[in-house]
Amino acid sequence: MLQSVYIENIALIKRLQLEPPAGFCAFTGETGAGKSIIIDSLGLLCGARSDRDIIRTGEDEALVEGIFFVDDGLTIKLLADCEVFPEDDGTVTVTRRLSRDGRSGAKINGRSVPLSRLKSAVSLLLSIHGQQDTQAFADVERQMTMLDSFAKNAAERADYAEKYRLYCETKRRIDSLNTDEREKEFKADMLRYRISELKSAAVAPGEKEKLESERRILANSEKIISNCAIAYDALYGREGAAAEAIQQAYGLVSALEGIIPDAAELASRLESAKYEITDIADGVRQYVDSDGENAAKRLDEVETRIETIKKLENKYKTESDGFEELLESWQSELDAIEHGEEELERLNKLLVSQTDELVLSAAELTRSRAEAAKRLCARVTEELAALDMPAVTFYVDMSRKEFAPDGCDRAEFLISANKGELPKPMAKIASGGELSRIMLCLKCVFADTESIGTLIFDEIDSGVSGSTAEKLGIRLKRAADGGKTQVICVTHSAIIASKADAHIKISKGVVDGRTETRVETLDTDGRRAELARIIGGLDITEAVKKAADELLTRK
Repeated sequence: MLQSVYIENIALIKRLQLEPPAGFCAFTGETGAGKSIIIDSLGLLCGARSDRDIIRTGEDEALVEGIFFVDDGLTIKLLADCEVFPEDDGTVTVTRRLSRDGRSGAKINGRSVPLSRLKSAVSLLLSIHGQQDTQAFADVERQMTMLDSFAKNAAERADYAEKYRLYCETKRRIDSLNTDEREKEFKADMLRYRISELKSAAVAPGEKEKLESERRILANSEKIISNCAIAYDALYGREGAAAEAIQQAYGLVSALEGIIPDAAELASRLESAKYEITDIADGVRQYVDSDGENAAKRLDEVETRIETIKKLENKYKTESDGFEELLESWQSELDAIEHGEEELERLNKLLVSQTDELVLSAAELTRSRAEAAKRLCARVTEELAALDMPAVTFYVDMSRKEFAPDGCDRAEFLISANKGELPKPMAKIASGGELSRIMLCLKCVFADTESIGTLIFDEIDSGVSGSTAEKLGIRLKRAADGGKTQVICVTHSAIIASKADAHIKISKGVVDGRTETRVETLDTDGRRAELARIIGGLDITEAVKKAADELLTRK
């Protein structure tokens, strides 16, 4: 949810820091105080088109920055699909900068991103429902996903997805076999040549590494012979060499056994050292006996072999250890071409069987969606009636399409705003307040399946009062789900504002000769005074104050 938002140089706002709490929060204030400016600023974070006229007079740049806290697993996964990842503390920082010269920039966690990615990512975190912005619930592309979430049909979707994958794989193989005969013969000849070339090369796994190790030795043969000859001489070959000296020391120390306490141990260690040095001397001597001429000849052979292997690696774009796997793949392809008729017949029979299974799986998925659509329509219609909108009817328009990764169904949410009117897509509903109330109903219905952390409702109380306003307030509080979701409502209704868990007042005043918007989180006394202002306007009577008190105590 939205932890904080910082706004700078937007219209009447010079600098403004806002930290809306979790739960249901009401924004109120006089007309023109800046409520819409704050919502428009949040709209910029959502990727709304920027207008340089919104930049505060006399300033060259404007900035909006929001910090969101994300701990919902589904949201984190969907953000990852947008290549957006929360910081270690779970926060995602979104920045939008506007310039009077027309340039604008978008950043997520300090990294510049295209506006399209910002829009996709923030739509998972923040949803604004107002006069011009329908956002997530009115997005046709997401409505099928929402319907599936409501249907809880993950098993049916997984079954269909696997059958669709197998079906597509078989179709791909059939299409490959159905290529032109001349093209198939050309491909077969090419495969035969490749197979022959690799088999003739007979490159063994690990051979290249062994050859490179041998090449290093052969390339330094003179140095190896010289160094090893000197080492052998020092260890064993000359008079007074290390082995002879240790043998002499061994005899001298052994003669002291029974005279000094540790003579036996010291003698044993010297004997071990003598054997170790003799063994080392034998080891280095084998290099002294190497034939320099044969080494040069062998080096040429090794380098030629390495070069052959590297050419094959470059030609076939794979390491030599993968040659065997490559040969198996080519042989399989060649077998399929050479026995194409039999394989094609087998695959066609398989495709018929897989198509039958796919049709059954798609039908089961369609059934789950159709049943969910009926339940969804009933639930939404019930919610609409509870908000005194009995004439508004909600539909899920289901239609068919060709096999696709998500099934054979299309779904679109439609609304009939008045009895006798044809249902229309939600994005085409004219009344902003009406649309906001519909969105609130949908949020209540989808409370268990939608993971958007912050919902903003603007003008939701347009044209309503009395019991309907109270019902709206109750449902806004319900949508907040005890603080699990952050619901912000910009309202002119004292009844709705009184139901909020927190109340922020937006006002304006003159600072250094310029009008500025400011915000204030109200305590109980402040809420009482603000509700009284909304109810009574300029005439704040005792009766108005009493009415405000009654609203605050009537939860």
